[in-house]
Amino acid sequence: MSLTTIVFNTGRLYTASGQIIKATLHDDGVVTFMDHSRKVDGMFTLDGGVFDQAAVMAAYDSGTCTNDMRSFGDGMSRGGCNTLIDGDI
Repeated sequence: MSLTTIVFNTGRLYTASGQIIKATLHDDGVVTFMDHSRKVDGMFTLDGGVFDQAAVMAAYDSGTCTNDMRSFGDGMSRGGCNTLIDGDI
């Protein structure tokens, strides 16, 4: 299984550090993400587009993302692919 993960700060002032999001593109085209600043997880299908900050924020801001145990587990479970680790930011 091959995963591609990005971490970025939107610069929105939800916390003193901004808004930290970690997102992962899975082999099946599903993107899961965790907004660590607001404690919100989500997921959406990337339909042939580019996996980047803009794609994640477009789905998040438009409300077209959903969430379930997959996105929750990726972001909140110890060892989940969207769990923040030292050095991410």
